[in-house]
Amino acid sequence: MRGNQPLALTPTEFRLLVYLAQNAGQALTRDQILQVVWGHAVDIEDDRTVNVHIRRLREKIEIDPSYPSLILTVPGIGYRLIKG
Repeated sequence: MRGNQPLALTPTEFRLLVYLAQNAGQALTRDQILQVVWGHAVDIEDDRTVNVHIRRLREKIEIDPSYPSLILTVPGIGYRLIKG
């Protein structure tokens, strides 16, 4: 739910959001995300896949996906879900 609106997440988006939530406040590498959400090690194309799925998830949960306040990019590392 976002406010009173149910979110229509794909199974992958849901697994991604759950993993981020389980590790809220912690910076997660793309490799960690791939291992848990997709179940395999990093590949160049897979690295971009994480970016695309994060973008799509932001579009669904952020008020303004251009200026994310929930899922933050951690330069040189990966992504972090705001704790709280």
